Amino acid sequence: MKTKTEARQKAQDIVDNWTTGAFLTGWIPGSAIFLTAADAMMIRRVADTFGVGVFDMDAVKAHLGGVLASAVAGGVVSELVGLIPVAGWFVKSCAMAGKAGVIGDAVMDYFEERSPLSA
Repeated sequence: MKTKTEARQKAQDIVDNWTTGAFLTGWIPGSAIFLTAADAMMIRRVADTFGVGVFDMDAVKAHLGGVLASAVAGGVVSELVGLIPVAGWFVKSCAMAGKAGVIGDAVMDYFEERSPLSA
């Protein structure tokens, strides 16, 4: 990447793909656990896209604390909703995709601010 604009476009593709993956797999029992863990991989890929090679995950968590706390709570609720066949599975998939999208948007903003790339 040469500019923040190019990085933002690539990061958006990463987040969109992650969101789609969360939607397609969100209905699987227990998926909230592996999808929440997988969000850390999405965060790492977005950081790399913006040229932020080293970052403190605790600092990211502190900055995005409300988003991450909400995501964990949402994962618990989603697992409970996922116990309802068909309709619950759809709602759970939508919730997992929504969570990935919200986290992705927040981390793009976070790393764009800290990026060494030119505007």
